[in-house]
Amino acid sequence: METVKDHYDRFLGSVYSWILGDFGNARGKNAAFFQSLGLVPANAATAVDLGCGPGCQSIPLAELGFDVLAIDFCEELLGELRQRASGLPVRAVCDDILNFRCHLTEPAELIVCMGDTLVHLPNEEAVDALIRDVSESLRPGGKFICAIRDYVNFEPADADRFVPVRASDEQIFVCFLEYGDDTVHVHDILHRKVDGEWIMQISDYRKLRLDSLRINAGLEAGGLEIARQSVDGGMITIIADKPE
Repeated sequence: METVKDHYDRFLGSVYSWILGDFGNARGKNAAFFQSLGLVPANAATAVDLGCGPGCQSIPLAELGFDVLAIDFCEELLGELRQRASGLPVRAVCDDILNFRCHLTEPAELIVCMGDTLVHLPNEEAVDALIRDVSESLRPGGKFICAIRDYVNFEPADADRFVPVRASDEQIFVCFLEYGDDTVHVHDILHRKVDGEWIMQISDYRKLRLDSLRINAGLEAGGLEIARQSVDGGMITIIADKPE
């Protein structure tokens, strides 16, 4: 079984944006979400996008006026981000999100970790370490937003473990999920039509089964206050503020 980074570099990165669907739609949803929170950056305020991917969060944040530090370990996705963000204040860095403080020159006004990124970390200790770093890296009055899929309160069985993701005349992408006590073993299955023949590729990796209560406890231990938690479409979104 591959590491998450190897899985993205060898397999998922090249089809990630296609799986995502309409990039403009995803970007628009995030823009509307950020605007609904009333995010108004201070002068030259820094936002950090952990696990930025092709830029669904980074670009709308830059359009709001943030100077965005966008970090991801997949160079292919960062290449897409750089093309889309041309002319915007976005600095794309290829690195592990656990190292984000190495690239931060001042406290951040906003840190986001969305798109189910946290569950890609190797273990819960790494999650705890990242949360501590986030808490310490926010300026007073700053905000942290994270989103994870709920792998704790719902466990599919039998045929429901097969999740159709996207299909076209040329490609079909399906996930098969095996739930363990602490992780979900994800099998990504891609059928691609090549010269009229269907070719199957499979790659697998593990995601953490993270409980939002653990995340909230870590944030509160770091001095942040949970402002809101919501669930929509199986995604848990947590918003935490650093007191002035």
